Amino acid sequence: MVEKATLHVEGMTCTGCEQRIGKALGRIEGVSQAAADYRTGVVTVRFDPKATDRSRITRKIQDVGYSVTTDDKEATP
Repeated sequence: MVEKATLHVEGMTCTGCEQRIGKALGRIEGVSQAAADYRTGVVTVRFDPKATDRSRITRKIQDVGYSVTTDDKEATP
């Protein structure tokens, strides 16, 4: 099963921010897709919960300099 996380992130101001977050999340084992949108402040991540978890994804976003304000949980079969 693949899980989808929709994270509300503060601090993104441009497409460079989107790319920085996308690349960082893409390096996490188990992440199959990561898309950030600075205009809405939303990052969407699809991942294998057997390989990684939401807290690791959140930490990675924080490691590259952004704040995660909310995490909307959703499972996708």
